[in-house]
Amino acid sequence: MFLLSYQPSKSRFLNGAFYGVLVAFILLAWKPAYSLPAKNIAPILSKLDSHIRTHVQKKQIAGCAVAVVYRNQVVFINAYGFKTLGKQERIDLDTVFQLGSVSKPMAATLASILENKGILRLDDPVSYYLPGFSLKSIQSPSTLKIRHVLSHSTGVPRAGFNNLIESHASYDHILKVLQNTPVRTPVGRKYDYHNAMFSLISEITQKATKAPFKNVLYANLLQPLNMTRTSSTLQGLLKTPNRASPHVRNRKGHLTPCESYSKGYYTVAPAGGINSSIRDMAIFLKAQLGGYPQILNHHMLSRIQSPQVQTNNNVLRPSGGPANLIKNARYALGWRVVDFAHHKLIFHGGWVKGFTNFIAFMPDHSIGIVVLHNGETRFSSKTATKFFELFLDVPQQKKSKKIDMPRKSKPKKIIKKVKKIKRIQYTHRK
Repeated sequence: MFLLSYQPSKSRFLNGAFYGVLVAFILLAWKPAYSLPAKNIAPILSKLDSHIRTHVQKKQIAGCAVAVVYRNQVVFINAYGFKTLGKQERIDLDTVFQLGSVSKPMAATLASILENKGILRLDDPVSYYLPGFSLKSIQSPSTLKIRHVLSHSTGVPRAGFNNLIESHASYDHILKVLQNTPVRTPVGRKYDYHNAMFSLISEITQKATKAPFKNVLYANLLQPLNMTRTSSTLQGLLKTPNRASPHVRNRKGHLTPCESYSKGYYTVAPAGGINSSIRDMAIFLKAQLGGYPQILNHHMLSRIQSPQVQTNNNVLRPSGGPANLIKNARYALGWRVVDFAHHKLIFHGGWVKGFTNFIAFMPDHSIGIVVLHNGETRFSSKTATKFFELFLDVPQQKKSKKIDMPRKSKPKKIIKKVKKIKRIQYTHRK
């Protein structure tokens, strides 16, 4: 930003034309206050790449794909490891992963787009679109709004519903159980993460548009952003030859490939049934940072990224920074929001059997990261937090070394007695 100091006694040489040109140049060169100076992140990206390669080799994870967006540019995108452990097919930029709950930001983004088009409003009552749906509550049905569904503040307790989803219960049965579950807290007051309630957005968008959720998602979000590898059905995943296999830990703690993909969350697709590649997710991240204003403008992004309800602070842990690095956790609409070393961090993790994924960004710094991983480990969230700790120069905590305490020697008499007892026991076993 330039500062212009106007002094009348020295202004004679600045004629009107020159002064006008100078002012015009200043106005063109000036940037808004929120546009922070660009940072050389090349060394940080190098450290990120080194961290990933080391982790893949040492921890023997299957593989991953990572992308970083900075100031509306994809400055880093790479794939590591294999689609399936024990096989030679490597993950590439178009390999498809099951996203799990990283589906939620997509569903919320879709809702914001539909609101901008005048198809629905996030403050509309759910009963306006689903007149046959009501909660077991003393509150009026009109109290429950779409934004309550998207912010997990409906008041319906989540206990048992994930088991219901994972047991492949039908959507109609899930709706019936939802309506028979007593509301624990008043709508909009408390946070309770709820996949089944969140999935109502598919029914709402279908009623509002007269089209299935997968079609609405494609026409309003995926197609405009050219996210060609993204789908929201099991069939969409299986018909893609270039897909990663899920990996879970066996009894010995080693990651091993699963025989099949998780199917239950496609019943509640907005909550956890979307599939995508790192190339597509880099586009989605760029859109969340304002890189496609013709599709997602500032008002639409602000609508879904603004906190709605307080949550627990244990939703995210530092990678190597101090324990109090992350504070003030809240939930927006399909997004989590925390204070990360006094900087606003917006993120969401995703788990579905055999996959763990993570997407996060700092809007004030115009930077974000996506990590897709075909294994059940903390690799995705740890890699993302490590990246932001590097970006913000967060001091790393020294790992405490275990002190080997000297063993107390047993008295000789006791040792002889123990040996005698062991000999007797061995004789009896024979």
